[in-house]
Amino acid sequence: MDSTNCILSATDVCREFKTAEGTLLVLNGISLEVKKGQMTAVTGASGVGKSTLLHLLGGLDRPTRGEVTIGGASLAGMNEAELARFRNKKVGFVFQFHYLLDDFTALENVTIPIILAGCSHAEATRRGELLIDQVGLSDRQTHRPKELSGGEQQRVAVARALANEPEIVLADEPTGNLDTATGRRLHELLFELSEKNNTSFLVATHNRELADRCDYEYLLADGKLSAEPGR
Repeated sequence: MDSTNCILSATDVCREFKTAEGTLLVLNGISLEVKKGQMTAVTGASGVGKSTLLHLLGGLDRPTRGEVTIGGASLAGMNEAELARFRNKKVGFVFQFHYLLDDFTALENVTIPIILAGCSHAEATRRGELLIDQVGLSDRQTHRPKELSGGEQQRVAVARALANEPEIVLADEPTGNLDTATGRRLHELLFELSEKNNTSFLVATHNRELADRCDYEYLLADGKLSAEPGR
């Protein structure tokens, strides 16, 4: 693989699960690269393992075999505490469901990861306000999640994912819970932020329109990952 400007790489990654019926091999020898500023899609049928793959790539789970590196750092050698700190600073996550904290405002949801990374409250607020502005919600920053629409909640989740200027953002069906028009607006936001901030995104999606716009696409099927022709 050409490792020039490589932000994330996976080499021969496998993930097995023990079940009552025996060993279930979900991912079998996955290798991929994502470069700086690149928008990459992972497509495939429901239940094929896209979420499992993103969890491994982001350090939320560990592979049975294989290696994942982010920004040149291997996740394999980190203990759980080191991995948690690394995730907070280097990896952003956007899920199908926003997982915002209901008791906190939009701005507070964005600033919490910044504070956890060691920044002062004042600096976290400054950065949080900039991010809230980037996703077009300056006039909604004091609202709690239940006071926001689904699209607005997901925009806050995107701002939170970018809170610590991560090496890469992993997005798992980020528009899967939104209507078509709202989903398209979120797609536009992701591409705009990627270009403006030179941020890499790896997006697991069923959305053909989103996948077609990405710089690169992988198809996950039968535990294997393959590059889509012409991408």
